[in-house]
Amino acid sequence: MNDYLSSLKARKQTWFGLKLPVKAALAQPIFHPVLRAVAPRINGIKVGRLPAPIGLTEVRGRAGGGDFYLVDPFRCEIAKEFYWGQGRRTEEEDAFALDLMVDLSRDAEVFLDVGAYTGVFTMAVLAANPNVIAHSFEIIPAVVAGLEKNVARNHLGERVTVHPTGVGRPGETMQVPTGDGGSALPSFYSASMDFESGAEVRFTSLDELLLDLPTTAVEPSGAGPKVTVKIDVEGAENDVLSHGQEFLDALRPDILCEVLDDRAKPDELMSVLGQFGYHYYLVGRDRLTAYDEIVPDPHFRDWLFTTKNPDVLHAAGYPID
Repeated sequence: MNDYLSSLKARKQTWFGLKLPVKAALAQPIFHPVLRAVAPRINGIKVGRLPAPIGLTEVRGRAGGGDFYLVDPFRCEIAKEFYWGQGRRTEEEDAFALDLMVDLSRDAEVFLDVGAYTGVFTMAVLAANPNVIAHSFEIIPAVVAGLEKNVARNHLGERVTVHPTGVGRPGETMQVPTGDGGSALPSFYSASMDFESGAEVRFTSLDELLLDLPTTAVEPSGAGPKVTVKIDVEGAENDVLSHGQEFLDALRPDILCEVLDDRAKPDELMSVLGQFGYHYYLVGRDRLTAYDEIVPDPHFRDWLFTTKNPDVLHAAGYPID
């Protein structure tokens, strides 16, 4: 087994051990005010990647008319974006994707957050819709702890079930690191990576999850609750959906899915989704673009998969090309 944490790629991601001390220095009270004043004025800098102040305990976010909190922005890669974006995600396409999921879930009864990280989609969807419940899935123990802190901070314990499990091929297991990830809570670990040691994590499937949903959800009459899904699993979305075909057939949920251009297998993805009448829309900076096929994009990562055709989405007020 080749341990990912010992690989050249992993060491580059930590700047060969320098990332945490550099980040900590920039986050100190003596340096950070200068960083905050100067960085937004420099062309080409993605400010959302810069550290938040080391003593900041939480940030307030907003999406789709709902407000929520994310804790520990020094450690959480998403929370620090809301710090730099003054309550919004810093990249236009990411802010639009979050608003889109919130809006699609406004009348949902169940929201599934697959690859939840620390739960920004869960927090935003539940803040805007007081009637929805969520199932949030995350495989990295330190990130699960961050997710649970956000659930507690937003007083959502009775509406969110946190699953420290993966979603994909049911019954599979993998080892995941138990450390805190170094300079930030890791957001890029996936089921395709190998780790020498750590905690054993089990995988379930969307089809198995049907048993945990309200019984009307699986009735052939189609009278079950509306379900929406977000999938961000670093290239493993084919496993998630191929082992969820009963789930898709029963519920036909709207799905926001990250599709990475260097890892995607779009033909396999379309072979699953096409059976159930799904349309494919690339999520851009401020609008959707309809495609006949899934064509991974080098810049925009998110896609909307839905049984709604372009005319229906346009009539509902969604910006679409």
